[in-house]
Amino acid sequence: MFYNFVKYVVGFFLKLIYPYRVENFPKLEDGAYIVVANHKSYLDPLILSILFPRQIHWMAKRELFDNPILRAILNGVGAIPVDRENNDAKSVMRAMRILKEGNVLGIFPEGTRVKEANYGAGKKGTVLLASRTGTEILPIYIRDAYKPFRRQVFVFRDPVVFEKKKLTDEEYERMGRALLHTIYEGGSYIGNLAE
Repeated sequence: MFYNFVKYVVGFFLKLIYPYRVENFPKLEDGAYIVVANHKSYLDPLILSILFPRQIHWMAKRELFDNPILRAILNGVGAIPVDRENNDAKSVMRAMRILKEGNVLGIFPEGTRVKEANYGAGKKGTVLLASRTGTEILPIYIRDAYKPFRRQVFVFRDPVVFEKKKLTDEEYERMGRALLHTIYEGGSYIGNLAE
């Protein structure tokens, strides 16, 4: 499987160049999860896929699929193209199908690489998928910038549990912002509402 080739072969060399430490890794059960993280580098999905024990189907901006070589790689690892400028119902349906099949979905809620936290940039799509499918979110904080041969730290925050229910647009927006607070600072949710 191409995903395993990338994970173990490419991952072996990446771990030599970019060693890492994982903190607070949760006990995982069978079933679907949504892995979310702040987005520092194009290396993020690669390293997170290496350290996570199950395959992650990453949602990736559609523009990356314009390059035929990159498109073949992304398709090979099960990535989902997303049109960030328009309501992309097709990618949402694919993501929901992955979750309903008990698989792991990966999302960067900020939608692009960022150097510093901007809580207003939290997109509602992650919360929408979690609440529509009742899927648990695993937030991860990527602590530092990547520097060769310098250890990077990945901190798992407490999982965020969602009931399967439809929310209002205002709730999706508010909870999307609250999710970024959880990623960057920790914190918790009460049911579907942020403290």
